[in-house]
Amino acid sequence: MVGRLGGIGEAFADRNFRIYSVGSILSWLSFFVQMVAMSWTTWELTHSTTWLATIAVLDIAPNLIFLPLGGVLADRFDRFRMVLIAYAAAWLHVLALTILAYAGALTILPLTVLSFLHGLIHSFSVPAAYGMMPRFVARERLAPAIAVSSAYTQFAIFAGPALAGWIILHYGVVAAYATNVVGYLVYFASVAFLRTPDSHVPPAPSGRSILGDVADGMRYVTGHRGISALLLLMLMGDAMSTAVYQMLPAIAAMLGSGVEGMSSLLSSAGLGATLSALWLAHGGAARATSDRVLWAFLAFALAVAALMFAGHLVVAVGVMLAFGFAGEARRTGTVSLLQTSVDDVQRGRVMSTQFMFQRVAGGIGTILIGSAAEHDGLRSPMLVAVALACAAWCVAFANRKRIAATFREPV
Repeated sequence: MVGRLGGIGEAFADRNFRIYSVGSILSWLSFFVQMVAMSWTTWELTHSTTWLATIAVLDIAPNLIFLPLGGVLADRFDRFRMVLIAYAAAWLHVLALTILAYAGALTILPLTVLSFLHGLIHSFSVPAAYGMMPRFVARERLAPAIAVSSAYTQFAIFAGPALAGWIILHYGVVAAYATNVVGYLVYFASVAFLRTPDSHVPPAPSGRSILGDVADGMRYVTGHRGISALLLLMLMGDAMSTAVYQMLPAIAAMLGSGVEGMSSLLSSAGLGATLSALWLAHGGAARATSDRVLWAFLAFALAVAALMFAGHLVVAVGVMLAFGFAGEARRTGTVSLLQTSVDDVQRGRVMSTQFMFQRVAGGIGTILIGSAAEHDGLRSPMLVAVALACAAWCVAFANRKRIAATFREPV
């Protein structure tokens, strides 16, 4: 059975991964229900693309300050315990959202504050969470496990928005927020059964200052030719991807639809991304190559351009399927290459640096495109972003052999 399932079978052969999967799937579903509810609440309160972008940027802003610190702490302390503490804070955060929405007090001001706090909390959870798989899963199973785990995330992007749309339509946003209150509790219950292998050796602290460790992570990322080249493309892709997701209420309105249309677009992208992640997982470590990342990036950029010219919801749903598949291939392929190339002693710093750059790029892209769209419409600024992305791809493609040579051979 393992042989027929390829890398997927390898991942599920691991006891810890099977247990982790239970809480992961359900908590990701409820998380994206919450994200859709926040986006829809913002649109209902303001009907403004600028506010959609502002809420997104407020979620990202704390990462600029606290992600490097989160990465250092993840390399110095128990990453698992750090994840649990951060997720407990995230549970209190969504509980506050639920109570405010129930009381009718969730106006744009508390929503902005809670968006900022969400970004602050995940400045510490994300670097530690990147160390979860290497701690509980053997390195030879790491790449397929990352891809399968990513499939959970993308399945949530596919099913979560559809579920969110149904919940909001029938029960309102309060029930949508409450769903994630339950989702975090399910996650805590599942990870309580994880067991750290006896062979696990926690990384030793570097003995340097916090600033020295931050600088070390930055130097590792920028000094690795393959990582820096793919990271540049990843950042440009995330700038467009974040903008597309944050502007989906406006895109749905352009197509003459409302929350149902937004949910359909998100669900289609999630379905494409789920299929892509499963395809990567089935192929194992060998399928995550720099060449595939490059081609996926080009297909993703062209899908963004096609979305801007889609004149009907059905056409846009089809484009979002390709958008999700290509976008997931470029993102998960890049993260798999990073995870299997980085030494565990620097994992927290390197992955937090990658995530910080990614979040900053997403914030910049969203605020620039969202602000420009307020005056000139969404199509023109998005097509400018696509043109810049294609120019960067041409440079990377010309250097593809040198990029590929910098990564380890897959195990």
